[in-house]
Amino acid sequence: MMGVFEQFPRTALYKLKPEDSGNGFMFESAGSYLVRLAYAHRKAPHHFLRHFLNPALGQGAVSNDLFLNYGFSAMNGYRPKAEMYLNALEVFTGQKGVGLLSMLPWKSLLDSMGKGLFHPSKKWCPECFQEWRTNKEVLYEPLIWSLKSLTICPVHQCLYAGNCFECGAKQYMVQRVLPIGFCPECGSFLGSEAKGMGKKVLSKKEQYLLDLVASRHRVTENMQLLQLLRGGIKIVMAKLSVTSTKKLEQLLCFSQATISQWLSDGSRGTRPTLSTLLNFCVAVEVSPVVLLFQHDRIDPVAKVAELDGRKSYDNADKYDWVKQQLTNIVDGHSRVFSVKQAADQLKVGVNYLRYHFPELTYRLVEKNNVLRDEKRERRNRRNVLLVETVCQDLLGAGVFPSHNYVRKALKHELKNYGFGEFTRIWREVTERL
Repeated sequence: MMGVFEQFPRTALYKLKPEDSGNGFMFESAGSYLVRLAYAHRKAPHHFLRHFLNPALGQGAVSNDLFLNYGFSAMNGYRPKAEMYLNALEVFTGQKGVGLLSMLPWKSLLDSMGKGLFHPSKKWCPECFQEWRTNKEVLYEPLIWSLKSLTICPVHQCLYAGNCFECGAKQYMVQRVLPIGFCPECGSFLGSEAKGMGKKVLSKKEQYLLDLVASRHRVTENMQLLQLLRGGIKIVMAKLSVTSTKKLEQLLCFSQATISQWLSDGSRGTRPTLSTLLNFCVAVEVSPVVLLFQHDRIDPVAKVAELDGRKSYDNADKYDWVKQQLTNIVDGHSRVFSVKQAADQLKVGVNYLRYHFPELTYRLVEKNNVLRDEKRERRNRRNVLLVETVCQDLLGAGVFPSHNYVRKALKHELKNYGFGEFTRIWREVTERL
């Protein structure tokens, strides 16, 4: 009999199995698991935290803010508080892999603060809830529902709901009293049947997010995900024939120094946010899974990145007018016309142009560089021609075109020569004569 207890040791909490309806990305979130675990012990979630979990961890009282404002970060994220709760639940339940119910596997890859990782309030798919209830399945909340970069249910292709259908109330991030699937304000069920609306199509960014979340089992302990990302980006650069991160940022019209900081080991080095990483993957058409784990399959195609901050200007007429005028400047100017000059002429800021019209701004800069090169080449040809003419005139007069003689003859033109340029041209010309 004692051997049975040794083989199946008792745990402090019931060994509740996390829910997963398949597809690789519909697994339960840590916050949802905690709520169901509390109800498995016939406790409301806030009582479970206040009277068991927090005292066991030496934590203070539980405030409503945890359920209302930062429950996703505290349960589904990868910051210290989330890691503490997840490790405790794994020990107290004996259920392995509880950490995989959160974004903890991606801790070494994403930014330390989890910026822009989660929705500011709970989102859910009403059709999923209705289907599970109809089929008498367990109601739970998948991790992907809490991720800000996903706004469409990948199963039913419908937009997520954010308010109760009966009372219109926003929902707690983590249920405080009622079970999952019910409004804490009026108690109404949060599911509903399909309303005959057209199916929504997942964007490439959302598809890449699902791929990344579903690949969590690839991440092993102490795996250096940031180093894998850097290696993937370097392969992308090599296949796009880009020699520096600055040029890659210009090619993709990416925010300045963003990719450079991902590859930097210095104090200014940063890790990407989830949204920015997905934007990069969409811009080069490489899945984050391939970028991290399958470097031999990387085959990038560069296009302009769609960054989160690039929203339409409120005044559509002004936006269209500025775009048209900037297009005319880019296509029509035949002399160097800087971005600052264009901004002054259009009575907008330089940052406004770079922010809303990154591709046009980049074309303007590139055209200016070409014009500067052409101007530099014309000036050089003129300076060479002047030196050649003076040298030939001196030779025709029977005088050797020494450095001093030629310099004296061109004393009024020397201001048009750069430092050391006259001497260099004189040497080249006299060697040819």
